[in-house]
Amino acid sequence: MLNVAAPFTVLLVDDQSIILDGIEALLLPIDLVQVVGRATNGADAVREAATLQPEMVIMDVNMPGMDGIEATKRILKAAPETKILVLSMYGHKEFVLELLDAGASGYLLKNTGKAELLEALSAIMNGKRYLAKEIATLLQQTDRFKDRQGENGYGVLTKREVQVVKLIMQEYTTQEIAERLFLSADTVETHRRNIMHKLDLRNTAGLVKYAMERGWGE
Repeated sequence: MLNVAAPFTVLLVDDQSIILDGIEALLLPIDLVQVVGRATNGADAVREAATLQPEMVIMDVNMPGMDGIEATKRILKAAPETKILVLSMYGHKEFVLELLDAGASGYLLKNTGKAELLEALSAIMNGKRYLAKEIATLLQQTDRFKDRQGENGYGVLTKREVQVVKLIMQEYTTQEIAERLFLSADTVETHRRNIMHKLDLRNTAGLVKYAMERGWGE
């Protein structure tokens, strides 16, 4: 049951129309919720948010062109009063922390049911933060690297590090990455170590999973 004092408007954002249809069908019977728009990528979401000034955005994070973190920052700049509820298939700790720091008010996994979605909407519209139970548990786990910003700290990747990750995703070797970025192979390896350290990752498989969550796998 939705527990809010007044009706509110919602913008839905996902690159899959079937997901948008499903969420809209869940919300349609609820008088207190008015779906005022839909978008299928981050750039359109920012434009729609600026125009519609919705009270809530329910948004996927893995989208073409602009990932959820950048979209969250831009939406909140264009519509400062808007609340953002992230809906994702993934739950990487550093990714969640960065989204929350970007201003997201909640984080749900896509395997959630209608009851938890309404619980999240109620909490956020009442000024609280809402995290899926799995996400809350994940954030309580300690890091392997105690020298990061406290056990719950994380490191934001630099633009160069993002470039390296995207090239790794394209299966470039260290030497090939070095040539494309006009760096030495040693510098690329240093970037790789820093990336793994910042993201608290153990191996390349973990890095690939993180990059897919960010939508960098296209």
